[in-house]
Amino acid sequence: MLTRYLLSHALSLLGNTVAAIALPWLVLLRTGDAAAVGLVAAASALPMLLSAVAGGVLIDRVGRRRLSVGADFASAACVAALPVVDGLSGLTVAWFVVLGVAGVVFDVPGMTAREALAPDVASAAGIGMERLAGLRESVSGGVVILGPAAAGGLIMIADPTTVLWLTAACSALAALVTLTLPKGIGLKSVPSPGDGGLRADVARGFGVLRRDRVLSAVTLVSAGSAVVLAPLENLVLPVYLVGEGSPGGFGLVVSCLAVGGIAGAGLYAAFGSRWSRRTVFVAAQVMSTVGITGLALLPPVPVMLVAAAFAGFGSGPLASLFLVLVTERIPQEVRGRVLGLQNAVSMTAIPLGTLGAGLLVEWMGLRQTGALLAVSWGVLALVVVALPALRQLDTGKKESGETEATAEPADPAVAER
Repeated sequence: MLTRYLLSHALSLLGNTVAAIALPWLVLLRTGDAAAVGLVAAASALPMLLSAVAGGVLIDRVGRRRLSVGADFASAACVAALPVVDGLSGLTVAWFVVLGVAGVVFDVPGMTAREALAPDVASAAGIGMERLAGLRESVSGGVVILGPAAAGGLIMIADPTTVLWLTAACSALAALVTLTLPKGIGLKSVPSPGDGGLRADVARGFGVLRRDRVLSAVTLVSAGSAVVLAPLENLVLPVYLVGEGSPGGFGLVVSCLAVGGIAGAGLYAAFGSRWSRRTVFVAAQVMSTVGITGLALLPPVPVMLVAAAFAGFGSGPLASLFLVLVTERIPQEVRGRVLGLQNAVSMTAIPLGTLGAGLLVEWMGLRQTGALLAVSWGVLALVVVALPALRQLDTGKKESGETEATAEPADPAVAER
């Protein structure tokens, strides 16, 4: 069961990763307009945020397993529609926008649903969440290495529309694999008496997120990290390496980040349940701070590769630990809603951080912007380590019934069937 869950996660993520590279290439190839690539991406931003929030509610109403399967099939259909339309009438910018928006509307809830399934799979498989979270992050790191390489190789030997057929197949296979999970896993939550509409559902999820200091802290830390990391990875490093005549160096940096992440997450999967959560948190935060600061200061490429490995090695356990914390503390009947809200916050932080960094590069220069990102990450790390809510992580170790997140205890009638 664990293998099937991880395989479905890998297939879905691989399809999304390859499509993220093949789709802009196809837009440029069919329209000849670089601005159209940005337009398609920008048009997807607001629907992505709305689908994260509304999709979280739908996960709790429809069921985590069912929503994951449906979202992957729908995503596959949206991607497959691109080569079909291309063959029938030719793709225009309007078609790219419509089908691109439809794709992200399904992708985000699907990602959230699979994340919400994690505790169910861990419980059914008889393993700790630490192990599952570490393995899940290791798989994600492997896809980060394989996906871009596969996309680049496929685009060189085949038409982008052919590549999109393959990515659609990945999403469809992910849905089929999820279907093989036991039927009792991830069923819908029974609505509690007096439930209102979408607004009431979102409000309840927000209430859980607001009352639990650990959940609130993890959400803010994730958003703060995205504000720094997104512009560093998406803007500062690529621009610097291209300017230095080493565009291939960026691929090596990403690979070192991923390899470090695989190693760190794998170590957490093997030993995380034996170690103090506070110790893991502080050690991983220090490691990632050393690495990210080293990257942001834009050293020579060999030093940058070492820094990337450090950053990845620290980030792997952090991402795994955060998944353990949030899934452990969220009542199961609102798990989708809360995870959807958290993902929406992080998604908002990414374009804001990238936009801000772009303005800073224009105003003060690339290296100065990198130094400012390094200082910002250092300050963020100090604040995070000092946060009272994250000082006693071990006291809540599997005491879900006593945490603030369960201030409104789940009625047995609301538990999953």
